[in-house]
Amino acid sequence: FDFKINKYLLIDNEKKYIVDINDVTSVYYRRPKLPDLKNILLYPGEKEFLKNEIYYTLEGLYKILRHAFWISPVYSIREAENKIFQQIVAKEIGFDVPDSLITNVPEKAKLFIKMHEDCVIKPIKNGLINNEEEPKIIFTNQISAKHIGNIDGIQSVPTYFQNEIKKESDIRVTVVGKKIFAAEILSQVCEETKTDWRQGEHFELEYKKIKLPCDVEKKCIELMDTLKLNFGAIDFVLNKDGKFIFLEINPNGQWGWIQKRLGFKICEAIVDLLISEGVER
Repeated sequence: FDFKINKYLLIDNEKKYIVDINDVTSVYYRRPKLPDLKNILLYPGEKEFLKNEIYYTLEGLYKILRHAFWISPVYSIREAENKIFQQIVAKEIGFDVPDSLITNVPEKAKLFIKMHEDCVIKPIKNGLINNEEEPKIIFTNQISAKHIGNIDGIQSVPTYFQNEIKKESDIRVTVVGKKIFAAEILSQVCEETKTDWRQGEHFELEYKKIKLPCDVEKKCIELMDTLKLNFGAIDFVLNKDGKFIFLEINPNGQWGWIQKRLGFKICEAIVDLLISEGVER
């Protein structure tokens, strides 16, 4: 980055490829990772210093690219990832949402569980535990009155409770710009996937393309606009009464798997949006 002449270049030494950042008109932000420094012979504090230098260089790069069209803006993604904020916005828009409680007060949790009888407990951020020896994932799990005796353990951490929705199926809605790709996941055919369909690792669930009700489509677009996103993967539950219950939105979620399963043209939609919006800038 040469600030004197406003020249900002990205150079790939291996491929002998140079990108002038000032010429970039659109950006697809897809979970960049910092370099792995564990094999470098430095003290932990020195490694932390290097990571911070790289991290804030990237942050500066995002600011230089503020003139471009993004899928999606970094800071919009970060804000939208917060599940507390998601629930507030979804409720304001008018989505049906589960009764939800985040607390580390055992008495509040016990009252909530007794009130709803069947509840679920889920991570506030994501369920990934990065143990080097054995990485783990915490899924959404059922919790009921029989677990109340163990609730006192939540005092050390805020814990996310929701009333359990009796499902007909799960719904994944992928939104690219104003294009909507909706899929029904038949999660209730197996005990393992009834609460959280992502736990079905040992077999393939059936998926179906569906058309969302107009009011749900409209609210999905309004949610995207409110969160200032150009891409989003929205999860709903379809309950026994045929209502779409909003669970959460992943502003930078996976989509390749569902494109392969159902033949959705999500990749084409992303490319088209990057090109069309980039040309206008």
